[in-house]
Amino acid sequence: MAAALIMALAACTSPVGREGPVPPAGKALDDASFVLASAPIAGDSVASEMVSLMRRALVAKGYREAPDGRYRLEVGLAVAPLQVAVRGDGDGPISREEARNPVVLCRPRRYVLTTGMIDRTDGKLLFRNMTAARHCGTSLDKLLPRMVEAAISSQASPPGGRGS
Repeated sequence: MAAALIMALAACTSPVGREGPVPPAGKALDDASFVLASAPIAGDSVASEMVSLMRRALVAKGYREAPDGRYRLEVGLAVAPLQVAVRGDGDGPISREEARNPVVLCRPRRYVLTTGMIDRTDGKLLFRNMTAARHCGTSLDKLLPRMVEAAISSQASPPGGRGS
């Protein structure tokens, strides 16, 4: 019974994988200031939390937020059923067996966090990446911090994830 419960809980959230580079450390830049591209819609608590987590993570990495920041920070979160897959050019098709887990009693969803910074002085891309995970349940309290960390951390992605 305990093993079944552990398997059910493990199936509720997948490892977080990242594709694309992470932002360089703030100290590596001449000007590590940024401005948020657009604020979350009022009342959207998930988007507000995601942006708040991203701001704190970037400040911890040596960036600073400023109204006239050099870099424009773009952050987005997409949610889709598992049958809808986000794939790169070389990825093969997703199978129905991969998309479903017979132990899970809820309907898992795929969450994709995209983030990037564009230099406002010349339009060059500083970085852009996406992190993805599968999650079962209504609360993203534990998943969002992991996704934000994967988006800005240079550490390797957990097993099953894809880091660059």
